[in-house]
Amino acid sequence: MIPPRSACGAPPQGGAASGPAKPVPRRPLGSAVVLLAILPLSTLAQATGGRFEAAQIEAGREQFHRTCSQCHGRNMVNAGTTVYDLRKFPTDQAERFHQSVVQGKGNMPSFKDALTPEQLAVLWAYVGSRGGKEN
Repeated sequence: MIPPRSACGAPPQGGAASGPAKPVPRRPLGSAVVLLAILPLSTLAQATGGRFEAAQIEAGREQFHRTCSQCHGRNMVNAGTTVYDLRKFPTDQAERFHQSVVQGKGNMPSFKDALTPEQLAVLWAYVGSRGGKEN
């Protein structure tokens, strides 16, 4: 008889092939849950070390897809051979990002008259958090 495997091909935890299942130790959540429960959502990003709020990142994602994805790729995914790969943009250089978008750079035109300061801010939230992956 062939032992069952999971969808990724790994043998199952416990079962006949490896003996009886062992309980998984659980860690107490402690103060993290208490902290998250009492903080208002507006300060959650600051308390957890995040620089941007989720709403800013999502608004930035929507703006990026309307304005930037034609060249920089959906979700910032592109080969990085003809246009800058924004997934590699330094996250501590917001002013450089702003200047590049407002003034244009290389083959990229200026978006000074096309984007409001609010739109620029949410675009930076999206790019500066690597699409919400590094906040």
